[in-house]
Amino acid sequence: MSSKTNWNAMAGEYHRNWADGSIGPFMSTAEVVRLAEINPSDRVLDLACGTGALSRQVIPHLGDDGRVYGVDFSRTALSIARKFVNSHKANFFEMDAENIGFAFSFDKVICQYGLMFFPDVGRVLKDAKNLLKNEGRIVLAVHGTAEEVPYFSSIMKPILEHVPEIRPKGSPNVHRFGNPPDLEKEIISAGFSDLTIKKHLFSFEVGTFDDYWYDYMHSTASSIRHTIESLGEKTLSSIKQKSEENIAPYLRGNTIVFPWTVIIASGRKPRFD
Repeated sequence: MSSKTNWNAMAGEYHRNWADGSIGPFMSTAEVVRLAEINPSDRVLDLACGTGALSRQVIPHLGDDGRVYGVDFSRTALSIARKFVNSHKANFFEMDAENIGFAFSFDKVICQYGLMFFPDVGRVLKDAKNLLKNEGRIVLAVHGTAEEVPYFSSIMKPILEHVPEIRPKGSPNVHRFGNPPDLEKEIISAGFSDLTIKKHLFSFEVGTFDDYWYDYMHSTASSIRHTIESLGEKTLSSIKQKSEENIAPYLRGNTIVFPWTVIIASGRKPRFD
């Protein structure tokens, strides 16, 4: 299943579980918007906007002349975003982040949880810089390492132990920029200056283990769920057992409360670029 097909299939579940309630990693949305220092007349590009979580929080900062433009390659996600944001100050376009086609420039570029999935990150960041006005600001949010975001690794690690080929070698993953120096290198290479990178710790209360398993399989692992479920009862039971062992440190009674590290980076396009 392609990334686009997968994202179209899971966008609704993803929105209901995460973005709609500003929970877990989406508790960082307000901080991304704050760091963007949005002015009333700004033109803002929301890169890989998904279902509109960032765009929605940009709207209150915009005046009559301000606009936010969300781009994503998922038609389903964009359909949700248009209803979720529901503002004449927001415009959404079906575009690949590596082929953005705007004939005007932006004051700010923001991106939340998209950067790690772009095959050619360098190209995306350089294109973003070219779309920015001089001294325009970029703000990026990514997930921390597997140890810092156990929501993903608690189940995925046992899956990979049983089916290592389920994740093709070299394929992008959520922890791709979990180490700040890796993120810093990409942003500096793209030509941004005045860079700041900071870790933020949030939490996500996912419910019981059964709640967690269902949530994970129908959102994060939706593209591989049928493959996992077809492995046979013995293998599936083994994966579940190991996953339950992995979440033990995060149990509060019968409820799982995961820590969630988010790395937020901001920088500027140089004044005389």
